[in-house]
Amino acid sequence: MSKTGAEAPRPRWWRPLWLSVLVITAILIAMYFFVQRVPLEIVLGAAALTFLMIGIAYYIRIRPSMKVNRAIYIWIGITPIGFGLWIVFIVLSGVGLFLTTHLGPGPGLIVGLIVPLTIGAFIGDWIGKRRNYRLPLSLP
Repeated sequence: MSKTGAEAPRPRWWRPLWLSVLVITAILIAMYFFVQRVPLEIVLGAAALTFLMIGIAYYIRIRPSMKVNRAIYIWIGITPIGFGLWIVFIVLSGVGLFLTTHLGPGPGLIVGLIVPLTIGAFIGDWIGKRRNYRLPLSLP
């Protein structure tokens, strides 16, 4: 919402985008049930979770918030950046074998996973701060 109280105009592609997301999701749900023969309870559970995530994504886009955007940047830092660091440092360098040998399989994995994910979170927050916590393709 702008300072004058009027809502910012949405681009022309806004409504077709969200309608196509919903229609394609409904088509895929029907295909899983009828073509792939996935059991109904699994299809309905997946459909409910998918529509919930679509609703959250829509809410994030229509009600921008600095706190929510910061949480999204931190989450983006944890998932691809943190897991990428985990793969590089733990799997490829042999540190995972060292931690597992000295700490055991459970604690070694936890210690080896927490550090890269935390670093990824800080990197995501740093990227968000540089972008002023503005999400890509955000409405003005």
